[in-house]
Amino acid sequence: MSETQALLDDVKKLQVAQDGAALKQLEDHADKKVRKAARKAIHVLRSKGVEIPEQARSWNEASTQSMRSHAGPIAMLDMAASPGVTRLTLSLPNEEEGASLFVAVIDSGDRLLNFAAYYQTDGQQSRTGRDWTRDTDGRMISPEWAAARLLWAREFTYRSTFELPEQIDEHLPTLIKFVGSSPSERPQPSFLDEALASVEPSTEDLNNILMVSAVHTWPLMFDANALFGTLGERMEALDAESITNEDRLAHIIESSKDDEGLRAGLRGSLANALDDVVAVLFLDGSLADARRVRDLTTAMRTSEAPEAVEGVVNLIQLQLTSAAMQQLRQQGGQHDHDHDHDHDHDLDLDHAHHQGQVHGHVHDENCNHDHD
Repeated sequence: MSETQALLDDVKKLQVAQDGAALKQLEDHADKKVRKAARKAIHVLRSKGVEIPEQARSWNEASTQSMRSHAGPIAMLDMAASPGVTRLTLSLPNEEEGASLFVAVIDSGDRLLNFAAYYQTDGQQSRTGRDWTRDTDGRMISPEWAAARLLWAREFTYRSTFELPEQIDEHLPTLIKFVGSSPSERPQPSFLDEALASVEPSTEDLNNILMVSAVHTWPLMFDANALFGTLGERMEALDAESITNEDRLAHIIESSKDDEGLRAGLRGSLANALDDVVAVLFLDGSLADARRVRDLTTAMRTSEAPEAVEGVVNLIQLQLTSAAMQQLRQQGGQHDHDHDHDHDHDLDLDHAHHQGQVHGHVHDENCNHDHD
C-alpha cells in the first residue's frame, strides 16, 4: 500500500473519531489527494456540528495518542494449522503504545488447543493491517467476533476440564474490555451473513467446494458407531466393484436416518468447522461458495433432521471416507505405498466396510492428533 493510501485511510479514521484538530494538520498536505480528503472530512464534521479549531494543533500541543499510526483492531482467520482446526489471529492496539497480537488454535469442538501473545509496535501493527487488507481485497474478519470467539473457547475449555494454554488468562482483561463482557453462548459469524446477504449461492457441485476446502482431510467429528454398523449391514452383500456413486449416496442417506449421534455432530462440530470454511472462502473472494456453505450450516443447525438437509450426504460421505483412510493407515494399509491423491477414495470406503476395518470414533480430548 502506498503512503498516500495509508494517509487516506488515516483521514477516514480521524473523521470517524471526529478529530478535527488532527484533520487540520492534513488540510494543507503536499499530496493533493490527502489535502482534498482532509478538507472534505472537515466539511462533513462541520455539517454535523463538530467544532473544528481554526488552526492546526501544534506538534508541542498534540498528544501522543493523536499522533499514533496503527490499523485499529484487526483480525484474521485460516485453517492451515491442522485438518479441521482453526487459527485465529487478533491484534488490539494498547492504550499507550504498540499492540497485543494474539494467535489461537481452536478445534471444531471449541477447545482452545494453543494460545500465544506477542507485542507489536504501532508501525508493525499498521503494516500487518495493510498486508491483510491487500491480501483479501479489503475483506476482513470482525475483530469483535474474533475476541468473543477466543473468550468462548477459553470458557468452554475450562468448563470441559481440558488443560488451558498458559498465557490465555494473563490476557483475559484485555479481551473482556474490548468485547465488553464474556459471551453467554457461542458467537455466530453474523458479520458474514451481512457481507453475503446480497450474494447468490453458488450452483457448483457442493462436493467440489468441500474438497477444495480440504474437508476430506478432517478427522471424524461425530459418534459414527451406529452409522457404520447400519451402513455395513446394508453394503455387506453388495459387490463393491459394481456400486455406483449414486447407489453409495443412497445407502448413506438411508443409513443416516434418525441417527442421533450424527445429528449432534452435524449441528455442532461439523457446522462449527464449516462456518470457519465460510470465513476462509469469504476472505479468498469466493463469495458465492461462501454463501452456499453458510446456507448449509444454517440449515444443519436449525433442521429437526439435519441428516436430510440437501447436500449433507456429501459431507457425511467425506467424513466416512476420511475415517476409512485413517483406519487403513493405522492397520498398515499405507506401508510401502505412495499415496495417489487421484485414486478413488470411495473404493477405500467400500473396501474398509467389506474388510470390517472401520469403527466409529468420536473426535474428543483423547484423540492423538498433532495440532502443531
